[in-house]
Amino acid sequence: MIELRAITVPAPELDRSGGLHVAYTVLDLSSGALRASAGWTLRDAIEGFAREYGVRRGDVRIARPIIPQQIYLRRHGCTM
Repeated sequence: MIELRAITVPAPELDRSGGLHVAYTVLDLSSGALRASAGWTLRDAIEGFAREYGVRRGDVRIARPIIPQQIYLRRHGCTM
């Protein structure tokens, strides 16, 4: 079982309307090396992670809560 951290990431709409969309990044911090995947939906990010790292989709769990990127970065000493 792999437990992924999920982060919401603000992203501009692709049609350049000025609107914001929420994208997702999932991270595996337990493997000793950063493994991550991003997607427009949480499902896309998880499926991309499973495909990229050869993990069965059924072996992936999401740790709660899902946090905004700004909070995640602040906790790790970074700012946006």
